[in-house]
Amino acid sequence: MAGNLLAFQRFGPTQYDDESSENLVEHNVDYDFLYPRSGHRVAVDEKNMYVLGGYNPRFWDVENTEDTYYPLFKELWQFNFSLKKWTLLQTEGNMPIELASHTAVRCGRNLLCFGGTGVPFGECSSNQLHICNLDTLKWRQLNCTGEHPQKKYGHSMNVVGHYLYIVGGTSGFVYNMDIHQLDLRTATWTHLEADNQKYIPESRYRHEVASDGTRLYLFGGGTASTSFGFDKMPAFHFERCMWDEIKTKPDPKNGYPTPRKCHSCVYYEKGAYICGGFDSHEIFSDIWKLCLVTYTWTKLSASLHIPVYFHAADVTKEGCMYVFGGVSRIDTIRTNAVQRIWLRVPALDELCWDYMCRKMDVVKFKQDKKNLLGLGVPMHFVDRLS
Repeated sequence: MAGNLLAFQRFGPTQYDDESSENLVEHNVDYDFLYPRSGHRVAVDEKNMYVLGGYNPRFWDVENTEDTYYPLFKELWQFNFSLKKWTLLQTEGNMPIELASHTAVRCGRNLLCFGGTGVPFGECSSNQLHICNLDTLKWRQLNCTGEHPQKKYGHSMNVVGHYLYIVGGTSGFVYNMDIHQLDLRTATWTHLEADNQKYIPESRYRHEVASDGTRLYLFGGGTASTSFGFDKMPAFHFERCMWDEIKTKPDPKNGYPTPRKCHSCVYYEKGAYICGGFDSHEIFSDIWKLCLVTYTWTKLSASLHIPVYFHAADVTKEGCMYVFGGVSRIDTIRTNAVQRIWLRVPALDELCWDYMCRKMDVVKFKQDKKNLLGLGVPMHFVDRLS
């Protein structure tokens, strides 16, 4: 598979962690780069990665203004894949402030953000859905009716068809395994209670969920002292409104992934890919695929350059998975590195465009796109520079 052929790449204009930038908080608060962080979320489209929120304890003593909420980052950043350039987006409206262990997904040209915690952690949480249009950069809060989820963080969020699903999480004091469904057409919440009470997964937070359109598959997660494994996969069936426990098959050589929480997960072409995370003792750099047809695990030969947890990941429609940020040393060091891997063999034109962006001054070409078009570069690639 492609992941075994193409190793993780680490790239971007700013690549350092807290240790190599110790004085930046004191001397350069008005920074023009993305500071190392954890607990953020990312979403990608065909040309950009968007990073929302996050946390860095080095900002506890930084004085806030009316626009900041340190040590959380009340920010939405954009990373252009072709230009390798970060831009702090100037949004309008009320951006949420509960921006640690929230969830964010892209739905069309809208970025949906639900829940999360502010400071003090667990005492200032949210159960609101905020939406930022990525074209107008305007925030709004969706006024919903029905059975709202409790205020929480460390949950998961997935959009399947016209519905949004919130699974698990913690109030900061109690963990749960509740499932709430939001009808995006009517803005109505429904609490889905499993019809069969014979099996319900243990409550947890910082798990991940992937969906094949029929079920929600629950990956790992844990509590402050525990981490859940992957030999048996909890799966919630939409139509039957019930949990199943699916026995997965191990990788013939490597067995099962080590139990973990605070990892990332993306769904691509009938496979769920988990990456990084930790078990309270070790930070992981491995990447695994679970085929959601055969329920067989495969460990990819590639691994992260920087092992991380409390990071975030998403995958483009072309099959390139981007991983950003996270904690790289337990409780102490965070990074702002961008790491990526192709989950399939990329198309030849994608490889050519990537090579061109690395070898040529695309910033110069951005000023006059006719130069690129004159070289025969297709318009859909040229448009990625904007």
